Amino acid sequence: MAIVYSSVVPQTGSETETPTRRFHTTADRVVDRAEPDITNIYAAVLRGRDVKPDYKSLGKRDVLGTVTEEKTVQHKVNGKLEQTTKEWSFFKLSEYKWMSYAQVYEFTKNLGAGYLQLGLKPKSRVLIYAPTSREWQLCAFGAFSQSMQIVTAYDTLGESGLLHAMNQAKVDLVFLKADQMPILARIMDQIETVKHVVYYQDLYGMPKGCEEAIEKVRANFGVSTIDEIHDLGKANPVEPTLPDGQDIAMVMYTSGSTGKPKGVLICHQGVMSVAGGIHEFIQPYLEYYNDVVLSYLPLSHVLAFFVDVYCIYSGLAVGYGTPRTLTDESVRECQGDIKALRPMVMLGVPQVWNTIRAGMLKKVDQNSWFARKLFYGAVELKNTLRSYNMPHNFMDSIVFSKTREATGGRLKFVITGGAPINRNVQRLMTAALCPMIQGFGLTEASGLVAVQLPSDSSINNVGAPCPSVEMKLVDVPEAKYFARNGQGEVWIRGPSIFKGYLDNDELTKETVTEDGWLKTGDIGEWTEQGQLSIIDRRKNLVKLASGEYVALEALESTYKNSLFIQNICVFADSRMTQPCAIVNIDENLIAHMADEAGVHFNNPSEIASDKKFIAHVLADLQLVAKRNNLAKQETLMAIRIDSELWSPENDRLTPAMKLKRSDIRDYNQDKLEDMYTQMSLEPF
Repeated sequence: MAIVYSSVVPQTGSETETPTRRFHTTADRVVDRAEPDITNIYAAVLRGRDVKPDYKSLGKRDVLGTVTEEKTVQHKVNGKLEQTTKEWSFFKLSEYKWMSYAQVYEFTKNLGAGYLQLGLKPKSRVLIYAPTSREWQLCAFGAFSQSMQIVTAYDTLGESGLLHAMNQAKVDLVFLKADQMPILARIMDQIETVKHVVYYQDLYGMPKGCEEAIEKVRANFGVSTIDEIHDLGKANPVEPTLPDGQDIAMVMYTSGSTGKPKGVLICHQGVMSVAGGIHEFIQPYLEYYNDVVLSYLPLSHVLAFFVDVYCIYSGLAVGYGTPRTLTDESVRECQGDIKALRPMVMLGVPQVWNTIRAGMLKKVDQNSWFARKLFYGAVELKNTLRSYNMPHNFMDSIVFSKTREATGGRLKFVITGGAPINRNVQRLMTAALCPMIQGFGLTEASGLVAVQLPSDSSINNVGAPCPSVEMKLVDVPEAKYFARNGQGEVWIRGPSIFKGYLDNDELTKETVTEDGWLKTGDIGEWTEQGQLSIIDRRKNLVKLASGEYVALEALESTYKNSLFIQNICVFADSRMTQPCAIVNIDENLIAHMADEAGVHFNNPSEIASDKKFIAHVLADLQLVAKRNNLAKQETLMAIRIDSELWSPENDRLTPAMKLKRSDIRDYNQDKLEDMYTQMSLEPF
């Protein structure tokens, strides 16, 4: 008998709404706190201090130095193959060094007392503009210890976005890594309310140019290191002043994919209700006060922040890494973060998993015909056995030992979130690595609102509603999504729903109904087992000339099955019968692909506009469409190639690695116009 993961709440639903659903083991209630009666985030540290004071809690690696290597790179210039020498720098890191729960408590208590000595008080705001690190969380929990609020800003946020966050939130203190001090120095005369700047730096030393920036910043603000503020608090001890559950814990700024970042007001109890809800069902899969989780995604993203808080609350040790030092290939004279930590759980976004999948399959395809057949056959067999709950782990040592060793060999499951994951990526990771589960979260809901169980072998869904929310689907008639078919816009309600957008009551009222339902903007569908599938974003449903709708994000997820591309942005409008796309392939990969396709070139940048090469990539994408049973109106009619790798640094992706469609459109306007001409489209 199939498991049903969510239950219908009696006497709910209507012609335009599906019945409300809740997690199947908490059908009679919505979880509003973490046990035992924890409603504020700082109490997570207090629980660990009381239960296992000497157990390791937060781990980091020191940068011991850098290793410079020279590499010879081949490329064509004017049709001739030439070699150039480039220098590459790699970090050398220490082993993980840990702080116990007792040490985390003492440090954050002293840090909070130090903030008080600077003149901050409960409800003062501390902006954290730093990469994911132990120091990031110590700063946050130091603020929470005295009922202060944190304001999060992605460390890749540009000067205008950073300035907007600081001034709108009326920040009192800015916490950052020394590397970011030059950015602060450039905008310091436009900052309105900040009085203090606190920074930290790597053991290795001060980055070049930062000392001058620090001296410049001192002209406008009091500047201290995190250790100096800790010592100030230690010399002037104060007991923690714990916040109420409904007090604002943070102003979390969204990544700004459609304009200026929005400040989302999240309360303490909102975060801890999600922690309590997740704890209801995840316990059988983890060993608390033993298992280790790798944290490297931006803590300014709600998923990464929530997972860290849950780990601290529940007794899972958190080891911090960086995208630049995750693997052995990216460091020297030491292991990468994954092998050094050997985690049981790690998070990722689809862009990360797509890159891992592409690298994995390219290595597989370099093997013999028999080895390739064995690998792909084993992937299918293991997924099939798992779907029938039959023994399958015996295949790990036979076929998948190398892929498991590359991640430390102890992973129990990995979590993907932030955007839909392609089904083939999920199947490959589940077979070759460990179970991959999908999560669905929103900043406006304080973290996860749905997640798969690690034992759930199904794909194309994000699991059941978390015990901290209830959920329903509401008609979207213009796109022909109706509740009677189990489809519609996802609405959620519960204690984790945010308190509003900072200084934007109008948008808050548009987003949350009077009776507390959050309109997510995502289009969902219920499965027969009560799981939620995300079909697309409401704003990304586009009506074609034929009257049919296409879902842009769903198409992009499918087309990423192509090993030729690194990213893709699909475009469509009411003039078109089929969509087109800007495809992202960087110059190094383009040169390799062009050689294989027999396309002659002088410089790699020229290939991106070569008609023969474009046709070669388009044919592969159309083959992907056919293999995935896409309809004609979903099959790409035309593409153009952008050879500059998209990233947050060049404003093509948000810090959460989502497409910034308007920026990609503006940057590639000439390519889009060229496609429109090819498709014989009349201008608007």
